[in-house]
Amino acid sequence: MIRQWPEADLLELHHYRRVARPVRNANGDDLLEWTQQHRRWLGPERVFDLAHHAYLAALYGVQAGRAAVMKAAQMGASEWLISYALHACDQRNATALYVFPTDAHVSDFSAARLGPAIEASPYLESIIVDGRALGGKRGSDRVTLKRVRNRFLYFRGGQVKPDGSAPQLKSIDADVLILDELDELDPRAPAIAAKRLGHSSIGEMRLVSTPSYPGGGIHAEWQESDQRLWHVRCGACGLRQPLAIEQAVTEWDDLGRPRAWRGQAEGRAWAACVKCGSELDRLGPGEWVAAHPGRETAGFHLSKLFSARTPLLDVVRALDTTDETKRREAFNQDLGLPYRPRGGGLDGGALDDCRREYGHGPRPEGSRGAACYMGVDVGKVLHVVIRAAADKETGERRQLFAGEVSWDGLALLMRQYGPRAAVMDALPETTKAREFQRQFARGRVWLAYYPAQASGSKREDFAAWDWAQSKVDVDRTRSLDETLARFTDGSNTLPANARDIRDYYAHLTATVRVIEKDARGQEAARYVETGPDHFAHAENYCTVAAECPAAAGWARGAAG
Repeated sequence: MIRQWPEADLLELHHYRRVARPVRNANGDDLLEWTQQHRRWLGPERVFDLAHHAYLAALYGVQAGRAAVMKAAQMGASEWLISYALHACDQRNATALYVFPTDAHVSDFSAARLGPAIEASPYLESIIVDGRALGGKRGSDRVTLKRVRNRFLYFRGGQVKPDGSAPQLKSIDADVLILDELDELDPRAPAIAAKRLGHSSIGEMRLVSTPSYPGGGIHAEWQESDQRLWHVRCGACGLRQPLAIEQAVTEWDDLGRPRAWRGQAEGRAWAACVKCGSELDRLGPGEWVAAHPGRETAGFHLSKLFSARTPLLDVVRALDTTDETKRREAFNQDLGLPYRPRGGGLDGGALDDCRREYGHGPRPEGSRGAACYMGVDVGKVLHVVIRAAADKETGERRQLFAGEVSWDGLALLMRQYGPRAAVMDALPETTKAREFQRQFARGRVWLAYYPAQASGSKREDFAAWDWAQSKVDVDRTRSLDETLARFTDGSNTLPANARDIRDYYAHLTATVRVIEKDARGQEAARYVETGPDHFAHAENYCTVAAECPAAAGWARGAAG
C-alpha cells in the first residue's frame, strides 16, 4: 500500500525518522522518548543542517508528481535527491531509478556522496541489504545498484547510442525517476527513462540541473512549472520580494560587466529592497512563492544570492569578465540562470530583416527549370526547407518552402519542386531515409551525418561527399557558420509572411554559437541548442545541398 505522507512529516522522514520508546521519569510518569535514527548525518562529521539551508525545507516537503529544480552549484540539491531516493525505497516501498549523464558520474557520486551517507548512518547500514546477511537472500551493494529493504535503487548513466537505444535503462520498472544534471544528459535520455515509470501507481519525477542556455533543458522545465522563487522580507518596509543580482549591481558597462554596486566603497556587496532601498537580509527567513500556482510541476530556482556559503561580493566579481566561458559559468553556477552568449546566433529582428515581398511556391519559370535545393531534418515529423539557387546578379537565395510534412508529403515536394539535390538527416530514421532515397536516381537524395555521428572529413570544405554510399559527412560548426552568415548578410531571404510559419522563428533562434574551452584548455566554437531547432538544421542541410558538386549534371536532365 502506498502511503501519502503529510507534508509536515516528509521533512522528518527524509532525514530524521523519529523512533519512540517508553521511559519512566523521576516522578514515575510513563513517557515516550523520541530518538533520531534516520539520516541525521550527510557523512562522517557532516550533520544535516537546515539552519543555513532554510530554502531546502520546501524541497523535502514537496509532494508534486513532477518537480524541477534549476539551481546554482553547491546548493544542497544532491543531498535532497539522495534522501528522496532512499526515502522512496525505505518508507514508500518504491523502486527508484537515478540517472546521471554518464557512467563516470555514477561512480563518482556513489563514492563521494552515497558511500559516506551510508557510513555515517547505522540506520541506513541496516536497511541497505547484504545478501549474505540474509542467509543467501538476494541483495546488492554494487556501485550501480543498491537494495533498500525489499526494493532497489538503480544508478544509471544516461548515454544513448546512435541508433537511439539505451540498454542500461531497460528492464527497470521504476516508481520514482531522478534525472540529475539534466542539461548534461543526452537529449534523448529523459524520454527513454520516463518510460520506466509506465506501470507505476506512483510515477514521480525529479529533474535537477544547473542550467546552460535559455529555452532548453532545466530552463524549459522551469518555464513549464509553477516557478517558485525564494522571497525574503525587507526589515524596513516589510515588502516580500525575490532576490536578483540587479538589487546589488547598480551600473553595468557596455560589455555587461558590473561597474558599480552597493557596498563597493566598503569592499563588500549588498542587496537593496526594490521599494525602499534598505539593505536586505538575504540570509534571513524566507518563503517560496509560486508565480503560477496551480501548475502540475513544482519548480524551484536555487541561487547563491541566498546561500550562506557564498559572499555576495564573490558573485558580483565573477560577472566582471569578458571571457564568455567564465561569464556563462557565473550565470549558470552562481546565479542558477541560463546564459545566452552575446552575438551568438540569430534573433527575431535579424530574421525580419530577411523578409521580402514574395510568397512560397515554385519559381514562375516552372519547377523543373528553376534550380533549387532541399534540406530535411528528420524527427517525429519532417521539417523541410527548399531554397532557390543563388541569383547570379544579386546572390539572393529565396526560400520557396518551409514546413512540416510526412514521408508521403516529402515525396510530393520532390515532384512539385524538383530540387537538384536534397540532403536529409540520416539519423534517427535511417531505414526510412534509405527507402526514400531509393525512390530517386542515385545522387539526387543524400543522407547526412554530422562528424559526431560518423567519421568526419579532414577536407577544407564543410561537406565530404561519398558517391558510392550516397552520403555526406558534414562539419556541423562550419556548415552552421555558413548558414547563419547567409541570413546576416541578407542572401538567404524569407517570404513576407515568414512569421506565420509555425515554429520557424523559434527554431532558427534556438541555435546559439558558443566559444568554450576544451579538455586541453583551448578555445573552440560549437553550436548548442537552447530548444527545438529542427528548422535550423533543415536550413543547414539545404545549404549543404546547394554545394553538391554533381548537381550541375541534373540541370541537363540527368535526374530521374
